[in-house]
Amino acid sequence: MRVAIICAMAEELAAVNEEISFPLVNTFTKASNTYNEYRDGENEIITVVSGIGKVNAAITTQILLDNFAVDAVVNVGVAGSLSPNLTFGDVVVATDLVEHDFDITAFGEPLGQIARMDTFAFAADSSLNSKIVTGLQLDNNQVVSGRIVSGDQFIDNADKAKFLHAEFHALACEMEGAAIAHVCYVNKVPFAVIRALSDMAGQDGAASHSFEDLKYMAAERAATVAKHFLRGL
Repeated sequence: MRVAIICAMAEELAAVNEEISFPLVNTFTKASNTYNEYRDGENEIITVVSGIGKVNAAITTQILLDNFAVDAVVNVGVAGSLSPNLTFGDVVVATDLVEHDFDITAFGEPLGQIARMDTFAFAADSSLNSKIVTGLQLDNNQVVSGRIVSGDQFIDNADKAKFLHAEFHALACEMEGAAIAHVCYVNKVPFAVIRALSDMAGQDGAASHSFEDLKYMAAERAATVAKHFLRGL
């Protein structure tokens, strides 16, 4: 199986790289990003840091799909919590993803609907999600499945966080997952998104402070989940 792992930040990928035991066999650089290819027999892992935001994530994903015949794409990283039932270090495995800042409501469409797209939410691959969560347990943290929303905004406002939770029934917010899902959807490539919570999106004070303090912890939690998945290859 050939699996690609995309992280937005180097801090996130560093945690994932610690869990990869395959030897590095190739590197490929395009549009300022380096794609590392690891191989063990018939199994391969390609990793890349996309950069932050939906455009960076989309560029990276399309280059990845154009140059590597991957069987699946997995986005691993951190996110802000939108749910009062989730806290720092908990992990959300996306059932589907929505671009919350895509707004054509002036034309009678719901917020988040992408113009002329045949779906509202991009559904993650159920088989991949099953492999990710089956048999998985985290010490002191829970792993849940649900919707994640993405936008080119770092959410650090309690009212905005509550709105996103109510409007989209989302459990977490971040800045890349839905763009990666969008590209995979139109290319018909299975995908999954794993996000550990580094902050409360402004619901308990400044999310930026929490994010800076806890991003490494959250990245480690997400990487642990990714490791569980990769061991099953």
